[in-house]
Amino acid sequence: MDNLILYVLIVGAIGIGWLLGRRDRAKTSEIVGPNYYQGLNYLLNEEPDRAVTTFIENLEVNSDTLETHLALGGLLRRRGELDKAVVVHENILAHAELSKEDMQGVQLELARDYLLAGLLDRAEELCVQLSQEPETGKSDSIRRESLKITLEIYEREKEWLQAIEVAKLLAVGGAVDHYEKAISHYYCELAEELLARSELSSARESVREAIGHDVNNPRTSLVRGRIDVEEGHYDHSIAALTRIRDQDPVYVPESLETLEDAFRLDQRPQEELRQYLTSCLDLTPSISIVLMLAKSIRDELGDEAVAKFIASHLKKNPSIRGLTQLIDLHIDNTHGVAKENLAILRSFAEALVADKPAYRCNGCGFEGKRMRWHCPVCKDWATIEPIFGLEGE
Repeated sequence: MDNLILYVLIVGAIGIGWLLGRRDRAKTSEIVGPNYYQGLNYLLNEEPDRAVTTFIENLEVNSDTLETHLALGGLLRRRGELDKAVVVHENILAHAELSKEDMQGVQLELARDYLLAGLLDRAEELCVQLSQEPETGKSDSIRRESLKITLEIYEREKEWLQAIEVAKLLAVGGAVDHYEKAISHYYCELAEELLARSELSSARESVREAIGHDVNNPRTSLVRGRIDVEEGHYDHSIAALTRIRDQDPVYVPESLETLEDAFRLDQRPQEELRQYLTSCLDLTPSISIVLMLAKSIRDELGDEAVAKFIASHLKKNPSIRGLTQLIDLHIDNTHGVAKENLAILRSFAEALVADKPAYRCNGCGFEGKRMRWHCPVCKDWATIEPIFGLEGE
């Protein structure tokens, strides 16, 4: 009897499962329509135009098919088919009867399309609208994502004051250190723009604000040192620029040109400069620091002393830039075939580093020839540093 009851239950379960599966298949067929799989074939066969048309014409937009439409739009965006991604997301907004939160999610996807397509005004308009929605449930997440897109738009447009306001809103919800660092750099950007227009008082005020958001930002010391030189406060400039050693010594090379001017204009003894540079060299093996030290040594002790100094450094930290400088020192004191050979060696050394990047982002690996405080790839601040080694610093 027990076995019979068990047998009946098993057969019943199988029957119920078959009926439910048949109902679900019928429901799926009704939702997707007969051309759904044809649209998939177009997509797989690299025919996105026909795929988009098929999906839009044959796949009704509703809560059951929303994920399919969003997946299609996301796929097109990742493939760089931004115009088609826009068509898909705009079609959802035009025809769907969805919940408010689902509609906001679609608007956010459309804003991402606009951003990547360079339609910044449209992206900003959508994101500003979304950021003003009440902070409840899923809307809170959408609001925060819209603020992030808005922040990227303002960074691209160099609207630093607006970027500061948005970053402050984002800092309230978390990642405070990240956004405080960004705000510090926004104020530095403002300060550099004001400095370029010789609005020194306003530039100095922007630097103060930058320091207030990130006291360890070496860029604040660099900009402040330049402002002090412009105003003739050379001692203050030296004090600001030498602070970079304690903030982040890898950025000391960026300050050397201004620091040299400040020492010269303030008529400071070269020994003081050499002591500072030597202390920096103990922290970071920068060839730029070595070459400035070499210049100071050459002025006082001559070519032989500076050649020994550079050679000693190169034994510990080989550098092609250092090698070319060493060749220059010897080439002036040689003649005939030896001088010609040194010239050939120098040209080879220069060719080795001619197209090599000098800076690298430690976040995403982006490389470039010039210093950037804002990485154009990962969009982070102060992640790009000089490349150290044979072909770099």
